[in-house]
Amino acid sequence: MNKDKILREAEAFLERADIKSQLETDLASLVAIPSIAARREGNYTFGSQCAKAIDTAIGIGNSYGFKTENHDYYCASIINGRKADEVGIVTHLDVVPAGGGWSYEPYKLTIKEDKYIGRGTLDDKGPFICGLYTMRFLKETNKRLPFSIRLIAGSDEEVGSSDLDYFAKIKKPPFFSFTPDSEFPVCIGEKGILQVDIMLGRLPSVIAELGGGSVSNAVPDSAYAVIWDDKIDIKNIPEHERISIERLDEKRIKINAMGKGAHAAKPENGINAIGILADFIQKSDFIDCDKKPFKFLAQACSEYFGRTLGIDRVSQSFKYLTCIGGVLSVNDGIIIQNFNIRYIPDTTFQPIFDKIIKTIAPQGFAAQIGLCSEGYLMDPKDEKIKSLTNACELVLGYECKPYTTGGGTYARWLPNTVAFGAAIESERGKLGEGKGSEHQRDEYISFTELKKTILIYILSILNLAESYKKNKEFNS
Repeated sequence: MNKDKILREAEAFLERADIKSQLETDLASLVAIPSIAARREGNYTFGSQCAKAIDTAIGIGNSYGFKTENHDYYCASIINGRKADEVGIVTHLDVVPAGGGWSYEPYKLTIKEDKYIGRGTLDDKGPFICGLYTMRFLKETNKRLPFSIRLIAGSDEEVGSSDLDYFAKIKKPPFFSFTPDSEFPVCIGEKGILQVDIMLGRLPSVIAELGGGSVSNAVPDSAYAVIWDDKIDIKNIPEHERISIERLDEKRIKINAMGKGAHAAKPENGINAIGILADFIQKSDFIDCDKKPFKFLAQACSEYFGRTLGIDRVSQSFKYLTCIGGVLSVNDGIIIQNFNIRYIPDTTFQPIFDKIIKTIAPQGFAAQIGLCSEGYLMDPKDEKIKSLTNACELVLGYECKPYTTGGGTYARWLPNTVAFGAAIESERGKLGEGKGSEHQRDEYISFTELKKTILIYILSILNLAESYKKNKEFNS
């Protein structure tokens, strides 16, 4: 295979005025749909807007001569080829709400210089277009493959990924898939994710309200406690860099703790406000109560290795297990701390939970499991991974070492799937801080990203085809 020749051919294909115009029209038709997953409406599993996105994608696929399938509006497939063995490109058409602060209309594709701006352009409608135009090139230039390509377009990635779970029940998953729901190069492993609620006993009567954080998967940047107190002069309370205190009325004061938010996959970038609040409470003489829950919280939420829970571990592939206290709440008078744990995927969640119980039971605390999602790890020397890595390096022009992550992508929900693109680091941040990326305002994907992603995917599939032909066990 002359890879340089194929790249030149593919670049010429993508630079054709008719192809680029069709690509932009196809992307615009999807961006125009506010496909936020919602409750079922009749046959529309995730609501009418997600169904409209599915129908639109199927219509686009049909227009280019591909076979299409609607999997009961959980997801759709666009298929190139008739071979039983398949390689999958796994994308999704559901998006998060636009939110405020946009400089452009979120549900109208805006083309500004090299950037395509609109909700879903990067996550994940633009990458869907990358998969589709990869298939168009291979089909329209008569590239013969020993397997079929299945482009999957889901509708529930942002909420729970039940779409892929359903797909795997009704169809045989491809023998290997990649999802453009991340960034290049290839992600060969993701930590398992486990949420655990720890019940710390009854809220002391001196505390009227207690809370912190809003979501499990983020280091909380704020926490608070409202204390019953009609005597202390708050001016006499020692100052703390990250604590502010206000008197609400004659009988109550409020303690606010200020941290620094960060994703649960990268807790080293954050400062946990719950740990700050708990440490302040346990050290404050004017708050007269059982300090045991707050001593525990001060320790557990001031570190992110899980040492306080007895679950800390290190790994060559994943560095270390992480554990953050995400949401502090009170339910029926019981203090509950939710922990988001990203664990090394060489074990299941049960041994980790067992260790937590063993650690906290002597303190009189209890725990229950919430969400759990197994991770994965693939061998970087696997021929499939090498096929993707080789293509990535040829197109991007630099070493693309496979990596692992503590984050969770679409890849974990389908067997033998890895995250691969479509974001390219050098193309990010062109609209300023807090703009342009997935889930942010003014979300965009550049034409450079689209083009390079398609080139990478074309070479990846042709590399996979070569390895498939040489190795009879390749698809096992």
